[in-house]
Amino acid sequence: MRTGGGWDIRRLIYERNLLMPEASGPVLPLALLLVLAAGAALAVVYRRFQAKDRTIQRQAARGRALKAQFDDLFDRTADIVVVHDRRGRISTMNRTAEQLSGYPRQEARTIDANWLFNERYIETIRRMLEEGPDAPARTVRAEIVTRRSARIPVEAFANVLVDDGQVVGVTVIARNMADRDQLEAQLRQAQKMEAVGRLASGIAHDFNNLITVLLGYSDELAEEIPRDSPLRKPVEEVRRVAQRASGLTRQLLAFSRRQVAVAQATDLNVTVSSMQDLLHRLLGAEITLEVRLGQKLGLVSADPVQVGQIIMNLAVNARDAMPNGGTLGIETAMVDLGTEHLDVIPGPHVMLAVRDTGVGMSADLQDRLFEPFFTTKGPGQGTGLGLSMVSAIARQSGGQVSVDSEVGRGTTFRVHFPGVPVDSALPSAPSEESLEPAGTRGSGVVLLAEDDRAVRRLLSTELRRRGFTVLEARHGGEALEICQQYGGTIDVLLTDVVMPTMNGVDLAAAAGSIRAEMPVLFMSGHPERAGVGIDRFGSQGANLIMKPFTPDAVVARINDVLAQKPG
Repeated sequence: MRTGGGWDIRRLIYERNLLMPEASGPVLPLALLLVLAAGAALAVVYRRFQAKDRTIQRQAARGRALKAQFDDLFDRTADIVVVHDRRGRISTMNRTAEQLSGYPRQEARTIDANWLFNERYIETIRRMLEEGPDAPARTVRAEIVTRRSARIPVEAFANVLVDDGQVVGVTVIARNMADRDQLEAQLRQAQKMEAVGRLASGIAHDFNNLITVLLGYSDELAEEIPRDSPLRKPVEEVRRVAQRASGLTRQLLAFSRRQVAVAQATDLNVTVSSMQDLLHRLLGAEITLEVRLGQKLGLVSADPVQVGQIIMNLAVNARDAMPNGGTLGIETAMVDLGTEHLDVIPGPHVMLAVRDTGVGMSADLQDRLFEPFFTTKGPGQGTGLGLSMVSAIARQSGGQVSVDSEVGRGTTFRVHFPGVPVDSALPSAPSEESLEPAGTRGSGVVLLAEDDRAVRRLLSTELRRRGFTVLEARHGGEALEICQQYGGTIDVLLTDVVMPTMNGVDLAAAAGSIRAEMPVLFMSGHPERAGVGIDRFGSQGANLIMKPFTPDAVVARINDVLAQKPG
């Protein structure tokens, strides 16, 4: 019916019996034939129009879908998106910007952009609009000023919008930097803590050497001074001061997390009592310290230094909660915890409670109290690590910490430690030694390797006085030379762990190759590196003595090591 791209009207008429071939003329008028031909053509055009209309509708639907996807992406992105018109006014912004600023986008279009952004941001937008289509994209650190006048740091990436060669606005994509800035601040704080820890560890090493000398010579003087001599009391005072210095050094290491934790059967009453002088100095005159110690208190399995760290952290927290003064109460008691305490094994526990009469805390604040780095104090006034450390130490000891607080009514922290059975094999925490003349003796040849001159001289003198033959070395290299010369006669190697030229661990390994199974007793005042590598020479506890110590203690440990020697 269609030929050469056109329509064969005659054939159409024949097929519809509009003309009879055998007739001498058309049955229908010519006008009707033309109408029918035009109708057929219009039908074709209409079908084509319908096909194009369907294509347009599909494209429109696809466009709407793409727009919906864009709008959804525009609003769902976590970044802040703001569009400015050619005058710098806010044209629109996404949902993230609405939530952060507190302004709905319709309202934001009517306000001055200076209300929402700081001067640095506004100046950047103004310059880009002035520079025209060739304005380069810019990244700027700025601030968004919220409806409540809070300032939120952002990093903004701005780019001009160009239409037909003309700048029609600026698009800004910004990222909230508050969380990252906080993380960076926490990292810097952690790095500071690490630096302080390393410094404290190095200082403690030197202090422990000095305290060892003070304790050693105090014992030596005690042997020479009669009990009724007026000089006896000054010597005893020197020794007590040395022991207090040793305790302060341990506390310094504990605060910097460099102290080696040693679980012992610890009496909380003794720990609290020993810290009262330090707490008075810490709290100041405006805060009253009240201590109530429970009777028949059981022992706990904990490092006494770490228990002291708990008390100090809670005391500092309480002091800061009482800026105008108040009362800090410390209490110990035996309690029986039931199954309602899910974090501990039910049964008898020793409780340490620290109470203050400070400002108290809301429930929301208590929920985040033990999070690392969480603090309500201003910049430079707290690390946010104190209470998280308290919780960690309590859990490490098998206990738990809880808090009871109310705004305006103070706060009470309770730390529960599981009790230690009476027949426990745990070592007891060392108490302050009385000043008695030294009586421990021994025999044999000791190779002494110690780089600190004062400690080396003290140990050499005291070991000889107690029956030993001593070969002295100033460092590991010199000790190895002596070992190569006299190795067959040396009964025990007494060496510091940290020394120049060759450390104590390497020295012990080299000495063992000269004389097989040479007994070794390591000394260390450096808590971080005290036990590194020495476990291959036997039981770590039996072969290591930590500074500061007394000559009697060293002699006793040497005798223990010699007693373990095969044969």
